[in-house]
Amino acid sequence: MQTVRHHACGPDGKLKLPALFDYLQDAAAQHADHLGVGIRFLAEHRMLWVLSRIRLRILRLPAIGETVRITTYPSGPEKIFATRQYALSDGEGRELVRGTSFWLLLDAAKFRPLKPLQHLGGALPANEDQVRYFTGLDKLEGNPAVSDLREYAVTHSMIDVNRHLNNAYYAFFTNDALGMMSGAFRTVSEIQVNFNHSAALGEKVLCRGSLSGGAFYVEGVSRDGSVSYFQAGGALNSL
Repeated sequence: MQTVRHHACGPDGKLKLPALFDYLQDAAAQHADHLGVGIRFLAEHRMLWVLSRIRLRILRLPAIGETVRITTYPSGPEKIFATRQYALSDGEGRELVRGTSFWLLLDAAKFRPLKPLQHLGGALPANEDQVRYFTGLDKLEGNPAVSDLREYAVTHSMIDVNRHLNNAYYAFFTNDALGMMSGAFRTVSEIQVNFNHSAALGEKVLCRGSLSGGAFYVEGVSRDGSVSYFQAGGALNSL
């Protein structure tokens, strides 16, 4: 159980998108520790988890002072990915957010993908009797109608334990992009984010985006366009 604090909320008094990503990331990390495949175990075996893709459907965002519960569990492999499900519910047990994430298990020295089942054995139950919210989180197609919005420099405070830009900052960049494109504080009803390339300290991420009706597309690339750091697409709530 977790209480939504002031610093995690936007001007509407509800949980912001980056804070939601933080909640889910923390829940996944804690559960991985519980299963014996958390950060300490992986460090000892020279491996690391990297979030590759995530898709969320947001039914309602909790407000300041609300108590929420996060349920998460592994849901078996899909291609080279280990999948994980999420459900965020309120104090009455009503579902607020549902989602699916795809993770890569990497060799920490070579940054090459490893097969989770081969290297972690039975530590990741498939939970076949549990709900799977989304499958086949595919690559997101680019949008030729994008406009440059803002360039961000990756600073020390943005770097996580894997020594690259933390995934919640991509949600932060997307939130900013939606505000710049719409001229208002906007919330999303559905979003998929694909993390395509890690961003290191000092690198610069140019955010570009397009907005058509309630559909949005945001991407972060290097200034010359040769590197795609992330892509995000989804639907906005109406004003």
